[in-house]
Amino acid sequence: MSRKTYEKVANINGMFNVLEQQIIHSKDMALFRNEFFYVNHEHRENYEALLLYYGNTSENPVVNGACYIVALPEIFNKVDVFESELPFSWVYNENGITETMQNISIPLQYLIAAALEVTDVNLFKPSGFTMGMNNWNIAQLRIFWQYCAIVRQEAL
Repeated sequence: MSRKTYEKVANINGMFNVLEQQIIHSKDMALFRNEFFYVNHEHRENYEALLLYYGNTSENPVVNGACYIVALPEIFNKVDVFESELPFSWVYNENGITETMQNISIPLQYLIAAALEVTDVNLFKPSGFTMGMNNWNIAQLRIFWQYCAIVRQEAL
């Protein structure tokens, strides 16, 4: 049985209300991270490890958001993140997109590309954001929404 449109809208509005509350209360970082959407417990553990490793994430929400994405087990387990100067340093080099990036699933490549677009790095045409919006499942979309809340924690 399919849900009615108004139920879907109410569910989406509820998710956005949660994200807005996270932004409002982001000064308490432990509480802030407690409320994040994680795909599983490993995602959260990886994220906490990356925050410790990169250190300056409290002053740099873009690095913080990148850590959240790189912490996804599918990415974290394929990338030697502790050898990278920044969380996305492994994505591309002077020759273009790296083989490591090419070995990540296509929807997550779009997620990484959309995150890099925040810093004016464009990997794909059409953009990672455009391709992601047309291809992400609901879990991947929630990851992107959470990334946006992390990056924009200073918005209010």
